Amino acid sequence: MPRRGAQSRFVLPLPRFLFHPILALFVSGIHLYLSVEHLSKLAGGEMTWTNLWKGFGALAGAYVFAALASRAAVGRSRAEPLLGRP
Repeated sequence: MPRRGAQSRFVLPLPRFLFHPILALFVSGIHLYLSVEHLSKLAGGEMTWTNLWKGFGALAGAYVFAALASRAAVGRSRAEPLLGRP
């Protein structure tokens, strides 16, 4: 059982530049746009499996990339020294 605060060994097979917070937010926004497009078709009555899995899959992708962006942003802010402290 891992200890509290232990690092996870799970690694996503993504290029390193995608872990930059701004780019991860951009990719998250694209996923969000695509999910809204497909889920709005579902809400409009076009019930197809394609719209269902693409809509919720893109929504999950938006969540993953938003989590990557927030994690990278927190990691960068912790790495920078605070002003006024030695």
